[in-house]
Amino acid sequence: MKKTILATSMAVMLSSFLGACNFNNNDRDMGREARNDLTEVNYDNRADRNMDNLNNNMDMGMDNNQNDENARMDVADEAAKKVEDMKQVEDATVIITDNNAYVAAQLKGGESAKLTKETEKKIGDVVRSTDPDINDVFVSTNPDFMDRMQGYADEINKGNPVTGFMEEFNETIRRIFPTNR
Repeated sequence: MKKTILATSMAVMLSSFLGACNFNNNDRDMGREARNDLTEVNYDNRADRNMDNLNNNMDMGMDNNQNDENARMDVADEAAKKVEDMKQVEDATVIITDNNAYVAAQLKGGESAKLTKETEKKIGDVVRSTDPDINDVFVSTNPDFMDRMQGYADEINKGNPVTGFMEEFNETIRRIFPTNR
């Protein structure tokens, strides 16, 4: 009886040992496969007039906790003033990140006023006239966006680091401008 228990115990230990060794080899092979499947990724920090590129650039910063895409954010007071000087616009906030400008505008006539393509183009032209490096201008008259942009502008003007609200800013931009232009 003791021999049977001993033989069974030895068999269980041997199969466990062999199974564990095989498991480690499989894990090592899976790691090698994963390394072999890596692809080279080149992130371009410009939106190039394409929202897909903009989204890719924003994702890069949030996935790696590096927030490089919009690490440079400036409040464009001059651009906002010129937008507000337009006859259709009552109030505006403009934030610039690299080659993009984001405009939150309140049109005259309140919520019943609609942002037309013509007005949007005029706002874009006015903003680009203040900074030749701006390629893309994104305009929204959404009241929530207006409030958020004013909040971001206040934080920037206070000298607070943009890294504190970068992820929230990027998510706001993705929600307000989800499709290609």
